[in-house]
Amino acid sequence: MLILAIIVMSCAQSQLKIDDSLFSRLPDNLELNDEVQTYLMITDHHNGDIFGNFHSKMRLKGEYTRGLAGGAVKWNNVTVAFSMHPDEAYTDEQTIDYMENFTYVISRDMLNPEKFQTFTDHSAFTKNLIWDMMGIEGLAWLCFDKLELNKPYKAVEFNQKMDLAGQGFFENKNMELTWTGISKQNNELCAVIDYRTLNNPLEVVADGLEIKGLSNYWGNIWVSLEDKQIEYATLFENVTMELLLPGQTNKQLVNTIREIEVIKLQTIR
Repeated sequence: MLILAIIVMSCAQSQLKIDDSLFSRLPDNLELNDEVQTYLMITDHHNGDIFGNFHSKMRLKGEYTRGLAGGAVKWNNVTVAFSMHPDEAYTDEQTIDYMENFTYVISRDMLNPEKFQTFTDHSAFTKNLIWDMMGIEGLAWLCFDKLELNKPYKAVEFNQKMDLAGQGFFENKNMELTWTGISKQNNELCAVIDYRTLNNPLEVVADGLEIKGLSNYWGNIWVSLEDKQIEYATLFENVTMELLLPGQTNKQLVNTIREIEVIKLQTIR
């Protein structure tokens, strides 16, 4: 039995040998093959007080397609659903009609109010769907050539105050990116990029709500080493805020935890 164990261990060790060149540096001048591809983006909001007591939860999800003619992207099948219990399934799913085939070209113009004139119910959250995806793509690609293995990169390119379509602001203050290794998603080798930013102030007045608070968020992005496409991504955010509800005069201290998952559905060749 001892001889058998040694043989098995030897075989396992030989299979774990990895070409170190994979970790020496990311590919130079890797170009994005921006063919048409679709992702499912799921955003869960867990709302409670600052002591961890649950109030409610909400799920927003939609299909995001990029690589369209002229560099356009679009959204389809966007829905919102709710639950008043932490362990129960989401119910009362509603379709967000104004998001069906909502098409645009990614640019800073997507922070301008005129881009959202058709947005009505739940607009504060559907705008976030758009901005979160823009942010994840920027984090995946903008500093890709500057990253070194396990060396945090101070991504000052992202440290700025952004107007939220005339409804307030959000300020990234200390974005940090780290290439943490190589993994595999959707049968492609990927660089795993860790990102985080802490102590980001925000103020929002939207849908009758007034919010003033602080955001901390972090996550990971799997970027293909073959075509630079995003193969998978996550985002986790903790927001502590003062909240003033419509028709009320007393502010509440609340805490919202957001969990985002970006899942690649298909590539159309």
